[in-house]
Amino acid sequence: MNDKPRATQPPTPAELLNDHTRVCVSISQAAQILGVAKSTAHAAYTKTGCIIEGVPVMRVGARLVVSLGALRTALAHMESAEAERAPF
Repeated sequence: MNDKPRATQPPTPAELLNDHTRVCVSISQAAQILGVAKSTAHAAYTKTGCIIEGVPVMRVGARLVVSLGALRTALAHMESAEAERAPF
């Protein structure tokens, strides 16, 4: 028998965003959710302290994390603004 543990797949961006047991994600994971490069997300943090407007990056020890609650709120706000601008 093979006693090696199976490699688990990392969560998809949608799984990360919809996981209500998770409070924060790394900047790299937040970049995945937003569909941007990690370097773009880190550059935004370095320049503004936020990954996108209204979503601050927090330092916890040596880690940089992003609140999923803030990210969800910002994305919902962006979607509603897009819907208002869409011509029908």
